Amino acid sequence: MRKASKLLTCTAALSALMLSPLAFSYEAGDIVFRAGITTVDPDDSSDNVAINGQTLSLSGGTSELSVEDDTQLGLTLEYFFSKNLGLELLASTPFTHDANGEGELSGISVAEAKQLPPTLSLVYHFDGLGAFEPYVGAGINYTIFFDEDIDSEAATALEAIAGLTGGDVELDDSVGLALQVGFDYHINDKWLVNASVRYINIETEAEITFDDGTVISSDIDIDPYVWTISAGYKF
Repeated sequence: MRKASKLLTCTAALSALMLSPLAFSYEAGDIVFRAGITTVDPDDSSDNVAINGQTLSLSGGTSELSVEDDTQLGLTLEYFFSKNLGLELLASTPFTHDANGEGELSGISVAEAKQLPPTLSLVYHFDGLGAFEPYVGAGINYTIFFDEDIDSEAATALEAIAGLTGGDVELDDSVGLALQVGFDYHINDKWLVNASVRYINIETEAEITFDDGTVISSDIDIDPYVWTISAGYKF
């Protein structure tokens, strides 16, 4: 009788242990806030740098631009329509990117700009895996560029080579598709840890306008992978 009682107790405890992670799954009306480290890692390419619409060639070659990565605080807020489907907004502190020269401009830091990448995505969560909850998502990104400046190194070089002074930098804002995969791991009913990667289509035209009206420009596909590790809380 005592053995049977112990067996029933162990079975109940084991069942509770197995079923308890399932209680961590989301429900309609839940709101989840996540915050953590986010890195924007450009998979970039650009057209040849042009001057007044013609390919810039200082010594018979061509030049392109590349964009460096940056890490900032990333934030997401997700509202659940059901246990599987949520609407997520991505925000962050401003990212700062350097645009560097390639080809004839190799080794020269050309310009610097800040950007904010608000992204709205529809996210599907796969439940039934206990505390581990993977998801996929797709949505729209709107990247806002601001505080664009020509680098002092590039300004000095262009003045010495072509007599160009001033250098007002402008990057067009971008609208593009965003895709993501990730997972939440539920620590308890409220707290979780998260990891995700996004691919965001970001295309912009960079222009530097000088005092005499000369314009140096290039179309840039930034197309970054966005890596995030964060902690989350469910309301």
